[in-house]
Amino acid sequence: MRHKIVITYLILVFGLFTGCKKYLDLPAKNQRTVTTVTDVKALLGAYLRGVVTPRVKPLYGQIVPACPTLATLMFGAYSDDIDFESGLRTSYMIPNNFSMPTEKGYADLLLWNQQATSTMLWSHHYEIVGFLNSLIDQIGTIKNVSDTERDQLLGEMYANRAYSLFKLLQYYGIYNKADMGIPIYLHTGEGVLGIKPKRETHAGAYKIILEDLNKALEMVNRTIPATGFSALYNKRYISHLLAQVYWYKAESPAKEAGDYAQVKTHSLAALESVDALIPTTALARMNAYAGKDANYPVIFQQSNTQSVFSPIYGSEFQYIGFAPFNIPLNADFAALFTSTDIRVENYFNTNPARAGGKIGAAGKILNWGWPSDGVADGSTKGGHTCIFKPEEAYMMLIEAQYRLGAEGDALITLNKFRAFRNAGNFTGLSGAPLLQEIINERRREFFGDTDKRWLDLKRYANKTITRNLTFFNKQYNITVAPNDYRYALPIPLVEIQENGNLVPNPGWGLIEY
Repeated sequence: MRHKIVITYLILVFGLFTGCKKYLDLPAKNQRTVTTVTDVKALLGAYLRGVVTPRVKPLYGQIVPACPTLATLMFGAYSDDIDFESGLRTSYMIPNNFSMPTEKGYADLLLWNQQATSTMLWSHHYEIVGFLNSLIDQIGTIKNVSDTERDQLLGEMYANRAYSLFKLLQYYGIYNKADMGIPIYLHTGEGVLGIKPKRETHAGAYKIILEDLNKALEMVNRTIPATGFSALYNKRYISHLLAQVYWYKAESPAKEAGDYAQVKTHSLAALESVDALIPTTALARMNAYAGKDANYPVIFQQSNTQSVFSPIYGSEFQYIGFAPFNIPLNADFAALFTSTDIRVENYFNTNPARAGGKIGAAGKILNWGWPSDGVADGSTKGGHTCIFKPEEAYMMLIEAQYRLGAEGDALITLNKFRAFRNAGNFTGLSGAPLLQEIINERRREFFGDTDKRWLDLKRYANKTITRNLTFFNKQYNITVAPNDYRYALPIPLVEIQENGNLVPNPGWGLIEY
């Protein structure tokens, strides 16, 4: 049901789909129209405040815009680091679990049935895209905008729009099918109401995303960010995002010969003068990722909800008996670490008394201080994320060196990074074993970090996940092979119903318990 709406400071009406959900509509807030650059700054600034300020909701989209906390839980549940089979009845579905007290909640998470979160992510990112579309269009109609202001405003909007489009492509695109990208529409106005776009090809989607990012990079290279008014409009961050896009594209159906060279170029730009800022102790990692290190070059975002990660990663109140507790980690994950690695202190509870005597060769128990907000006992386990970690730029650089045939350089850079973690050196690695250790290092480094492990499983397509779980007295045997349909989240049903041109992601259906 489309209807004309007056949007905050705008009189433009816009949309992508015709469904009642109006995922790209901008809700009405008052009757004022955009007529000056000050109006644009006010609207954009209200959005950016929620991007860079912890516990503050942006003007549009969810709190923690990069990866909403419910999505972090879903991606953790859909990945392979936690031993859910061992932990379901001993760690999760037990008395005193006030984080996730329902059996259905765990069934949905652990059986790839969390479609409400998938719908939220679709709405979240398309809502942001729609908001930015309207401002980008409108700024072109405003007179007397200086070149400096135009670069700063448009550069910020292009970078933010590219980020959301990229996440949509990662989440909903079918990675090994060239024609199964995402629908994209970039304009607003009454003349486009009722548009029913088809899915872009992967190549078409990347072209749009990279055009936005390259325009933003050109702008930031000639016009510095405005003090106190920028988020993604930052040369390091735009370079990092460009490296991410080319890295993900490089193994997709849209891959081109120059992709990894671009990854190398932009990763190096993102890593300029950064080595001294990378945390090198377990406590420093915890503080940096909790926004407590002002020098650490990331955008830090935080939920305003306490214990939001607890249903999967364990209660922050384990020490007084609240569940979930003693979360078992998969043995193959635990086996990746050397004893001196600082990440062992972050991830593993190595005290058998605190872990109910469960420490042993079969696996490890999760330290209840991870993921944390910088408190060693995990007692403030609220949802947070860091965008553009320099550690990720290192991982992309190492892989780019490997893929470009410089295996010696890749090994040197890998060992340099492992020195930050006191993890020891690799010697004599080349070929497939070197690539596997690059993938392993990503898994070591990014445990519990938003969507990263799930995207690695999707991109590398090198592992099968199996689960045999019982819910409501029924056995569920799940196998998720490489390139399984579950690596492209279900498109909301309302969008399929309202847009006959939109091909759904196959395989999905709600499990009825």
